[in-house]
Amino acid sequence: MTAAALPAPLPARIKLAHGLGSVTLGIKEAGLTTFFMLYYNQVLGFDPRTVSMVLIGAMFVDAMVDPLIGRLSDATRTRIGRRLPWLYGAAVPMAIAWALLWVSPDIATHSTFGLALNVIAVRILVSACEIPSISLVAELTRDYDERTTLIRFRFLFGWLGGLVATALAYNVFLKSDDPTRSGLLDPSGYTAFGLFGAVLILVTTLASALGQHRRILALPPPATPRHGSSMLADIALAFRNPAFVALASGALFIITGYATTIAAINYVMLYIWQLTDAQLRLYPLGLAIAVFGAFATAGVAHRRFGKRDTAILAVLISGGIAFLPYAARNLGWWPDLGSWTSMTLLLAFMTVSLLGLIVANISSSSMVAEIVEAHEVEHGTRIEGVFFAGYLMVQKFGQALGIFLVGQLVAYVGLGAQVRPEDWPASAAATMGWIFAALMVLLAVAAAAGLRRYAIDRAGHGARLAALASTAGHARDSAIDGP
Repeated sequence: MTAAALPAPLPARIKLAHGLGSVTLGIKEAGLTTFFMLYYNQVLGFDPRTVSMVLIGAMFVDAMVDPLIGRLSDATRTRIGRRLPWLYGAAVPMAIAWALLWVSPDIATHSTFGLALNVIAVRILVSACEIPSISLVAELTRDYDERTTLIRFRFLFGWLGGLVATALAYNVFLKSDDPTRSGLLDPSGYTAFGLFGAVLILVTTLASALGQHRRILALPPPATPRHGSSMLADIALAFRNPAFVALASGALFIITGYATTIAAINYVMLYIWQLTDAQLRLYPLGLAIAVFGAFATAGVAHRRFGKRDTAILAVLISGGIAFLPYAARNLGWWPDLGSWTSMTLLLAFMTVSLLGLIVANISSSSMVAEIVEAHEVEHGTRIEGVFFAGYLMVQKFGQALGIFLVGQLVAYVGLGAQVRPEDWPASAAATMGWIFAALMVLLAVAAAAGLRRYAIDRAGHGARLAALASTAGHARDSAIDGP
């Protein structure tokens, strides 16, 4: 591809507006992954296995719906394009469903089925925004590095949304005035947490759609399919794509590692590391460092190592770093639990491990966009929505597996309903630490093994773009010359 044929860089305002659309995903992940299980288990008294199964069941329903949302998004034809109607239409019901999850705990405590329906509604409505939104990555630009930039902005804003919600939870909504009781175990702040998230979801989703509105209207129309318009045919083609299968097999375990880490974070900080409320409030600082660090390093690493190798290296480093503090603690090489020295060291290890997971996640997500052109070369049509929906479906299976593992771990070590940290046996804490650390290593190795089979690199992507440009040029020449 010649320099003249290279696409112009996207304006910064488009990158910012596009990234803003992922704030909703960040808030949902912060709530459902970090606080939901602890809230319904230790605050409202649900069995941890029941809570985990509600989350897992909702994820599976959502995951099975994702490819349908992606295909419907690809097939949508309106005067404002394929994606915008979904963003505008889902924003209000999504915010309402999120608020009800935290504002109506009395209803939830009397009806596990009602709680499950509420969680399913939240997840499907978030998907109805996230899938069309992230599908725009492959439409807004075909440039290898610009796509990385768009994904980096999506992750930055997604993590910032989750970070803001998490920081306010620890420092405002769930802050305890009683030094003898953790604010995480006080039900009074969860309503404010839910209402704040609902407002932020509504505002950022609409602002993202409005910010991209004119740019999306100027996009060229999608290619006409050569293999028919069957929804099932498109989904089947996506899941037979070798590059997609390889990526999915690795990304599954990246997300499982991330979900396990986040779902267990409050349990391990309270029950293994014995942190105080004041120390817990520093966790968002480490999260912020990891987020901005990943945003700064992912693009540089992609230019140096490529997307696949960056993901492999990052996930392996993350798994190794996650293992070390638990091994040191259980072997007696760690400072006194609950001390500020212990907290500082733990925060450092957690931050580096999270940074690696975020870089791996950014890299694998960015790799989806290149599969779109590989499919287009072979089949003559672009099904961005199906590929990104399929990838999000894999992510949800990973999240479900991570939450399942944490639910089983919590039950196995004897953390039933409403257990105070000071009443829990030290031997159980050591057992939980070893199991958690071993899981982090195993999941990292599995992720790296899966990603090694992904074969699309920068050079291959460039060759496909050149082939597509040549095909388009021949089509234009034929149209001009006539039959």
